[in-house]
Amino acid sequence: MSSGKVPCLIRIIGTGVEHDHVFSLRNSESLAFHQRPASLLVIPHSQLVLTHTPIDTMRTRSSSKQIEPSSLDKGFDEQKKLVLPELGPAIELETPSFARSLYHHLADDPAVDACLKVSRFYSLPKRRWKLPRNHTKLIDTNFYTPFCNIISSIVRRFWGDASRQRSREVVDTHATELRHSAEDPSTHTSSPSLVIKAKGSSFQDLPGQNGKPPAKIGFSNIATCIEVQVDGDEPPVSEQLARAAICARQMFIHQPNRRFVRLLAITGHHLRLFHFDRAGVQYTPPLDFNEDPHTFVRLIVGLSSPDEAEIGLDSTIKWEVKNGTKKSGTITTRAVDNTERVYPLLSVDPFFSRSQLHGRGTTCWVVSDPATGETLLVKDAWKSDDRTSEHVHLQEASGLPGVAQMISCEPDRGQIKHLRSVDQDESITFKNRIETRVVMKCYNHSIVCFTTARQLLCALRDAIAGHRNLFKKGILHRDVSIHNIVLGIPGAKPGERGILIDLDMATRCDKDGVHPPLDWRVNAPLFQSILLLYSGDLRPPLQPIPHDHLDDLESFFYVFTYIVHTFDSQGVSYPLSSRMKEWKEETGQNAGASKGFYLRRKTYLPTEVISRWPKALIDTYNAFGAFLYPLSSDKFSAQYMDPEEISDLHREISSQVDQHYDGTIGIFDKGIEEMENLSCADLGHSSVQPPSQRSSLKRTREDEADSEPAPKRSNNSS
Repeated sequence: MSSGKVPCLIRIIGTGVEHDHVFSLRNSESLAFHQRPASLLVIPHSQLVLTHTPIDTMRTRSSSKQIEPSSLDKGFDEQKKLVLPELGPAIELETPSFARSLYHHLADDPAVDACLKVSRFYSLPKRRWKLPRNHTKLIDTNFYTPFCNIISSIVRRFWGDASRQRSREVVDTHATELRHSAEDPSTHTSSPSLVIKAKGSSFQDLPGQNGKPPAKIGFSNIATCIEVQVDGDEPPVSEQLARAAICARQMFIHQPNRRFVRLLAITGHHLRLFHFDRAGVQYTPPLDFNEDPHTFVRLIVGLSSPDEAEIGLDSTIKWEVKNGTKKSGTITTRAVDNTERVYPLLSVDPFFSRSQLHGRGTTCWVVSDPATGETLLVKDAWKSDDRTSEHVHLQEASGLPGVAQMISCEPDRGQIKHLRSVDQDESITFKNRIETRVVMKCYNHSIVCFTTARQLLCALRDAIAGHRNLFKKGILHRDVSIHNIVLGIPGAKPGERGILIDLDMATRCDKDGVHPPLDWRVNAPLFQSILLLYSGDLRPPLQPIPHDHLDDLESFFYVFTYIVHTFDSQGVSYPLSSRMKEWKEETGQNAGASKGFYLRRKTYLPTEVISRWPKALIDTYNAFGAFLYPLSSDKFSAQYMDPEEISDLHREISSQVDQHYDGTIGIFDKGIEEMENLSCADLGHSSVQPPSQRSSLKRTREDEADSEPAPKRSNNSS
């Protein structure tokens, strides 16, 4: 790992003109400012935009020997639209020092010198690789083969045993379609020029999906991708980055214990190293691999290492692989007394994982306690450096009914700034993340997996009571959604029939009992309170308002609203209603105004929705909305107050916390009691045939929220 100051180049777009800002990674003071042609990559934080110059496929010279260039062009535009918004900050380093600093412990200078001396693909007298000097000669041949031969020779030299056993093998895949995740469109595939195929604890053949048979090579069993593009002119970095990002995303998805991904792009006589992690991406400028063969060799050695930790995998998660398929696995954690504890995985696949490149990268595993046989949940995530770790809040929540209970934690398993070129914690763009692991009690599925109306009411009631228990400890959840309320275990006693989970976004109040201001980046818009939606578009004279328990109670109401509109009393799902689509797609004040109008109405639900539910539940729902409306309306007016008046209103709201929770919980208690007093025949169900079965438990990409979404927000539909 290199040290000291290494400038980084951050590319930012203006109106019609692109500029480069050069910053020291240890000093946010701008060092230089240059204009560049509008053909490069533009990355404002977690949103990536391409400049006006269109991205073309690689040009090749007309020839009878011409072959198809390496590309991801089957649906490439669609894939770019999918991956670029979730890429996060992208930093181009000004020098290749990061690439030059890597893997010296695997290939020191004498070892590389010996490799170059005996290689039949390197000329010592000419001090260059045996490749045509003129790129057009490469174009007129199969230009993948020379690079494949060179890279294969390096892998064989340094990893002879792994190469002989074919646990590391360089494969030409320019004409092979590597399938994407099952959640992506079935037409999406990638064909990187070369890959290093891998066997080992973390790799398996790609299972069959969508009626297709298992694949012997795919993103589930490769250590890295190498894109070769030879056309004389350096391809735009925007194209290189887009292609690399598409492959990196698939590697994170198919290899769920991935901590980072490193890929190479080779053009003519140069290479770039791309490093992807949960804080975004950084990449080097072009490096001439003839002038610096040592760095080229070391990069190949490191990216093909048989040590899974070296290539970016978490070696505490291991699988037993038979005939190319993962059969069982374990995850090793550290207990409270710092002793290692090995838990068997109950499934070789994660229970939940986020697909986005940038963000928390949350991955949850269901395991068994070897001592007691109890089912537990292990949650891995990369938290923002400036955010309180979830384990701190879970420690405070120990013993609280209605809130997830922690068994053990590892609060700092590693930091992204230690995976990158230099200490960048003072960079204006790079935001460090810390890897955490929490072992918790395992509950049931999401609240949308209810099977009776009574179970739904009980789960909501106890989750709200759990929220109250947290709030009494000074902790505000802030991320109430269908994904963060789970059903209690079968036969759970009152108070634990619904559990509030995921305290990643939780905050602690200050000494005056005030929580941070409303932040529209927290929670999915579908479940955000009216004021939370408005907070992204605050302009004078509107004032920022503290997030408080009323906003979260309003989120509980929108969870209830979503379920009532989208399911029936037996848990069978229906197509998303126009109102739910509107709330899901709209953002900012448009969505806030729509919800405000909805709350003002006395009759919330259309007849076809009411017919799917028992009267006791509809009465509960209506009463909950009627209870919240005046509270929400009064708080909404605070935007127009001066700071002193806002403080007075906050004190008034704080003095009525118990009344707010008592009123809400009382409404649910009444509804539950009414249901218990009714016979099964009285509960009844609609005679309308449901159009679909239960919805999937998996969270869709649009529903996923993170602490740091795009910094800009529109009032218009997204």
